[in-house]
Amino acid sequence: MTIAEETAVDFQPNHTLEKHIDAGNHDELMKALSASVSQSGNGNFNDGIHTPSAKAPKHWYRRKLSGWIHQHLVPDHFQVAVEKKYGVFVVLRDTKEFHYEEMPIYTRIGMHLLFAGHYQEKLVDTSIMHRLFHHESVQQGVYFTDPKSASQIPSFIDHYSINMSQYAIQDPSAYANFNEFFTRAILPEARPIADPHNSDVIVSAADCRLNVFSNIDQATEYWIKGKNFTLANLFQDEELAKSLDGGSIAIFRLAPQDYHRFHSPAHGIVQSISNIDGTYFTVNPCTVRESLDVFTENHRQVIKMKDSTDRSFAVVAVGALLVGSIVLTNAEMNGASLAKGEEMGYFQYGGSTVITVFPKDTVVWDEDVAKTSASSFETYVRMGERIGTFV
Repeated sequence: MTIAEETAVDFQPNHTLEKHIDAGNHDELMKALSASVSQSGNGNFNDGIHTPSAKAPKHWYRRKLSGWIHQHLVPDHFQVAVEKKYGVFVVLRDTKEFHYEEMPIYTRIGMHLLFAGHYQEKLVDTSIMHRLFHHESVQQGVYFTDPKSASQIPSFIDHYSINMSQYAIQDPSAYANFNEFFTRAILPEARPIADPHNSDVIVSAADCRLNVFSNIDQATEYWIKGKNFTLANLFQDEELAKSLDGGSIAIFRLAPQDYHRFHSPAHGIVQSISNIDGTYFTVNPCTVRESLDVFTENHRQVIKMKDSTDRSFAVVAVGALLVGSIVLTNAEMNGASLAKGEEMGYFQYGGSTVITVFPKDTVVWDEDVAKTSASSFETYVRMGERIGTFV
């Protein structure tokens, strides 16, 4: 399909869902979320949680534009799609192109339930939404551990154009269920670790959409708008927050189609692990950039580490809507020593986020990702790529 043909294609939303969103019909939106989870449990890929918020051309749109030029010249249909929150743009690091990323329907429903409750001061501050998101997240986890869920793997691979040659198990039929596929291991050669023996180089913790900031004030200016976002609230640990006050922060957002294991961004020894119970709000940028406390409300695990120079840093694995669980592997116990790029754990189904915080004035982020972050966009990077250095 040519660019001209792509720009002529209308996005086709689910009109019934959009009617409920426009009307702020909370009951029907909650029913729609439960129905999409049930459809996935019944093996229905096309009407389940994977369904896009609005149908678009199969291949994501790309164009080499930047800054205000991009904002003004992007084809109308894609601009409308972003404005209506059918999807978002991310920047591809290798080409600097803008890349349209569709939003799954369950994310759009969850997002609008949060928006409606927040602005009307009705639902987001009560237990109703927490119970709904928790129930459906757990239910989705149950569905995707059922052997019948393996039938959805081929459709998922096709829908997201996943290159299975990069993974340790390449045959889709070899996975016992969808969650086993979702947490698949990658071949080491598919994600080489940048400067593996140089302890000054920091690498991406995951295949992700990345934001980096020199300090928390920058992060809250350009990206995180939660009204109660502080390191103390994120860690639930005053001492750790004080030790990292003013520190540099990296936010690694994983989408459902990504390789879903996360890795250590630098050599580190695990000092402590804290499990913090919470809810399962979506971590889509559309919610993170509202005054909703996503990162400090969601279920998460805080892993305190020390690097090769005895500096403390923190790795926070944040669960999200329809994430069944966070499972630690090589980082599961105090005293574990992890090489840079070594696996720490994985997320079961859903989008999710890893946040790392390093001490004040110890990190310089790579210029390209820092510049994109300051423009309030994410950069798509792969696990093991260099993203900054210690100073």
